[in-house]
Amino acid sequence: MVELVCIAGVAKTGAIGDGETIPWHYDEDERQYKERVAGHPVVVGRKTWAGMTDVRGTHPVVVTGSPDEYDAENATFVSTVADAVDAVTARDSTGYIIGGQSVYAMFLPYAHRALVSELPETKVASRVFPYLGTDWSVTDRESYDEFEVVEYTHENPLSPDDGTTE
Repeated sequence: MVELVCIAGVAKTGAIGDGETIPWHYDEDERQYKERVAGHPVVVGRKTWAGMTDVRGTHPVVVTGSPDEYDAENATFVSTVADAVDAVTARDSTGYIIGGQSVYAMFLPYAHRALVSELPETKVASRVFPYLGTDWSVTDRESYDEFEVVEYTHENPLSPDDGTTE
C-alpha cells in the first residue's frame, strides 16, 4: 500500500499562495521540503506543475481534467485519485501531494500524513490549505529558525479504490 503525504508551507492565515505565485520565500523551508520529497513521486495539479521548476529526483504525477492532451516524458498525467495512486505505486511506496489548493482538497481524504510548515506570514491570499478535519492528530513538531514543521497523522484515510477507510 502506498503512503500519501501532503506537504505544504502555510501562513498563519491558511494561505499557501496567491494566484500562481507563492508570496514569500524561506530558504530553510525550501531546503527541508526538497530533502523530504527527493526520490519520490510528487502529485501536483496542472497549473502548479506548469509554473514550478523541477525538484531533482522527483517524478511529477500531474492531475488534470484532460490527461490525454499532455505528453511529457518527465511526467505522468492522470485525472483521478485512483490513477494518481497507481502512478505513484509504480515508482515508490510514498507519494507527496504538493498542491495546489484543489489537489490538496482532492487528496486530503486519502492522505496518511500531512507535513505543514507553519510560517509566520500573515498575508491573506487567494489559495489556502484545506481544513484537515477532526480525524487528524499532531504527531510531531520540528523547529527551525523561523518556522515549525508540524506532522499530522490521519486516523482513517479513505482507500482510493473504493472510498472505504483503510
